[in-house]
Amino acid sequence: MAGQTVQLPAGVTHDRRKDPERRSPQRDEGHDFLAGLLPTTAVVLLLSLLAVALVRPQATAVWLAIAVIASVAAGWVAALQPRDRSRAAAAPSAAEKLQRENERLADLAWELRESEERYRSLIDAVGDVVIGRDADGRVTFVNPAFTTAFGLAPGDVLGRVLPLGPRRPRQQPEPVAEDVRLETQAGPRWFSWVDIPVRDERGALGATYAVARDITARKQSEHALDEARQRAEAASDAKSRLLATVSHEFRTPLNGILGLSALLNESGLTADQQTYARAIQSSGEALLSLVDDMLDYSSIEAGRLDLRPEPCDLATLAQGIAELLAARAHERHLDLAVDVDPHLPPVAVDAGRLRQILINLVGNGIKFTDEGGVSLAVAPALSAGDGKDRVGVRFAVADTGTGLAPDDIERLFGEFEQSDKTRHRRHGGAGLGLAISRRLVRTMGGDIEVSAEAGGGACFTFTLDLPVAGDATDNLPRLDGTRLMLVAPDRAEAAVVRRQLERAGADVRAESAVAAAAGLTGAAVAAGQPYHAVLVDSRVAGGGGGGAALTRLREAAGERTPAIVILRPRERRAPEVLRQAGFDAYLVRPVRRASLLRIVDGIMRSPEDILRDPVDDAQAEPAAPAPGEGLEVLIAEDNEVNALLTRAVMERLGHTVAEVRDGAAAVAAVGGRERPFGAILMDLHMPELDGLDATRAIRAMEAERGWLPTPILALTADVLPATRKTAEAAGITAVLAKPMTPDSLRRALAALVPQGGGLADSGPVH
Repeated sequence: MAGQTVQLPAGVTHDRRKDPERRSPQRDEGHDFLAGLLPTTAVVLLLSLLAVALVRPQATAVWLAIAVIASVAAGWVAALQPRDRSRAAAAPSAAEKLQRENERLADLAWELRESEERYRSLIDAVGDVVIGRDADGRVTFVNPAFTTAFGLAPGDVLGRVLPLGPRRPRQQPEPVAEDVRLETQAGPRWFSWVDIPVRDERGALGATYAVARDITARKQSEHALDEARQRAEAASDAKSRLLATVSHEFRTPLNGILGLSALLNESGLTADQQTYARAIQSSGEALLSLVDDMLDYSSIEAGRLDLRPEPCDLATLAQGIAELLAARAHERHLDLAVDVDPHLPPVAVDAGRLRQILINLVGNGIKFTDEGGVSLAVAPALSAGDGKDRVGVRFAVADTGTGLAPDDIERLFGEFEQSDKTRHRRHGGAGLGLAISRRLVRTMGGDIEVSAEAGGGACFTFTLDLPVAGDATDNLPRLDGTRLMLVAPDRAEAAVVRRQLERAGADVRAESAVAAAAGLTGAAVAAGQPYHAVLVDSRVAGGGGGGAALTRLREAAGERTPAIVILRPRERRAPEVLRQAGFDAYLVRPVRRASLLRIVDGIMRSPEDILRDPVDDAQAEPAAPAPGEGLEVLIAEDNEVNALLTRAVMERLGHTVAEVRDGAAAVAAVGGRERPFGAILMDLHMPELDGLDATRAIRAMEAERGWLPTPILALTADVLPATRKTAEAAGITAVLAKPMTPDSLRRALAALVPQGGGLADSGPVH
């Protein structure tokens, strides 16, 4: 077809000799010449034949043949002429081809103009400033938005270099965005400026188009949000400082209230006086708990809760919590039991925060339980790790208290919420303990779950995935083959004691009544399988130190059967008293697993000696030093009540006390001696020179004189973690938070100074 190009399939080629459609122009001209010549020749021959026939009849045959041949040729040519004429008619002329090419180019130009108009309209309508520049930075194009924003007509800027946009090296290969502030007709405005490089036909960087969008409103919003954030942070800082100050100011008088009431309880009061003194101490402890909760809540709200993981033995931590809260539980006649799986390894965890969580949960259990008890169980759980570097630990605190309605469970984790919202509720408190505990657990990567029902007790559980900080070791003795009789109330503690003994391999029979236990013991003797030892809880042993109950058991089991009594801390007796009652050893509630296994194993090895709880002996009140063995103690305290408490405790321990009222006097007191004090009790907040600067000066003086560092115990009501770090950096040996009790002060000093005051005689180091 004319005007079309036929594309051949791959591998196919034309042979111009075989394709009539592919003849050359020269052959087409020859064909046209023959087409015109042959018919004329044929006519001439026919006329010549007719003339010859008339003149010479004998030559007619020859000429007839010639005429026939000419006629055939003429017919052939005539047959070809229509086809050639049709092809010639169909083939376009050069003019027609040129016209068609012009039309195609005109259509293409129209489409380009339409596309340009479309995009120009879009650029004009979008509202963003668009600027085109050549390689030298001269303006080649601006849109109406530019004219509107900057009040410059296109003729004013085209071909000029304008100082607009961010200052950066030209010829950037990639689009670059930046926020810039420009002066416009409407005043200063912020624009999001994007430079887009354009490459020419050779791929070289040349022109640049800039698109600028007005983001002033966004910048104003960001500025307003930033100011609001700064105001909120300032308010949070102010609140934190206020609470820290209030906490410090509360703790200072509380130190006197709690410390002196504890000393008062140790001074031989009458029954009524002891009741009043304990009420004072209980009220002070409640106020201290509220202050601590408010300070923790403030830290959490301010986002300043930083965890400090360190290696921790979970069994030691859990047992310490139980011993701290045992007195409170025993006053309410409740059991408090701790069961830690011995296969748990040491873990890396913020022990202080974990202790706080568990104290809140166990303390709540004690508060809302009237009968029965509270148990703390720590056991392995599924871990996200491989079991070597990390371990899952499940903590469960269960009680037999009033329980919770399902609708109240989630509400109790809110701030300032109480389980009983009525005005005549039995239990007080600010309602922050559970809220703080959940925040802490979530910060550690877990969450607290509750299973409870009204009147049926409650169980609070959470699981933490913790790094392993060492190998699990259990060097306690095994009790394989040992048969034991446990006589104790059917409560949480008895169940835990039995489970711990059975894990060690013992065969344990537990009974809650002495009569039933005596019967079973006698039957075991008759069967030839006597019990190797008997454990008796003082609550079922009856009066007379438990001697009557033990007599019945001994009559059934045999006089030589070892017996162990389980006592409350306040029921501790001298070894000779226990021996007179017939017991061979004692354990203190809540029973420690290590003490339990060591005592049971030891009583069968050495029944002739009274065995005591080794951990209980280590935690007993430090004995007063012998005359002449006391320390020379320097007390630097500006508060007279706190100084009175500290001096009274030190003097009761047999130490000699020197007092000063500020840090400068403390430095002077140390500098005026030929040898160092045995210990220094230093308040951190004092006039003239605070405790930190005083400690630095004392440490420098010791180094200059070649003295050994004197143990310095900081006494402070500032319990923020940053304060402790600063104190340690200044040279403080240990920090004791106020309010302190006589017992905590004694133990803190005993941990720093060897018994007998060895450091009091230390001289220069040579």
